[in-house]
Amino acid sequence: MLNFIALLSAFTLAPIDASDRYLDCLVAIEEDLELGRRAAQLWAAEGGGANAQHCLAMADIAAGFSKLAAARLEEIAQRNDAGDDFVRARLYAQASEAWLEANALAAAETALAAAFEHAPGAGELHLTEAKVFAAQNRWQEVAVAVTKAEKAGFISVEAFIARGRAHLAVGNPEAAAEDVVAALSMEPTNIDALTLRGDVQRAGVAIEVSLTDQR
Repeated sequence: MLNFIALLSAFTLAPIDASDRYLDCLVAIEEDLELGRRAAQLWAAEGGGANAQHCLAMADIAAGFSKLAAARLEEIAQRNDAGDDFVRARLYAQASEAWLEANALAAAETALAAAFEHAPGAGELHLTEAKVFAAQNRWQEVAVAVTKAEKAGFISVEAFIARGRAHLAVGNPEAAAEDVVAALSMEPTNIDALTLRGDVQRAGVAIEVSLTDQR
């Protein structure tokens, strides 16, 4: 099972109103996935609304049922109690990432398109967009998507790594090196960033970054 904290950060936690019971539900899943998922199922069956359904979707993902979670997230996005268009966009973006986990690329693209329809100006959606493009080796588009997200104020270590790999794939190791430095400055011991650094150095570009640097 994926690390639960990493899982939640990857899926943009709490696109809906995070009630105390919702947060308790997530804690229960982290402490005991099987029992936590059963509790989420019971809460949803009792009519817990969008919060219960979203917690159950997170449990589905943690349990490896990515397709089920993706479908559930899309259903939540269409509920009357899901929230405004921005919230619905985030739900569709989460569904897109769940479809990616299931290697269902066409479904991931469809969900992402729905996200942009609801909130075309939401810069954070470009982070998910970059993941969808990366899954298809559309490297130029990966770099563009990450840059759009960065300009909108949304960035992550994972995004820097994705853009770095994109730059390397299209033959621009110098630009890739800049993203490696940015990623390691945020998270000096990130394994993927360190691996990318090695790839960039093998491409002929030396990278110097202090492990004590913080972005």
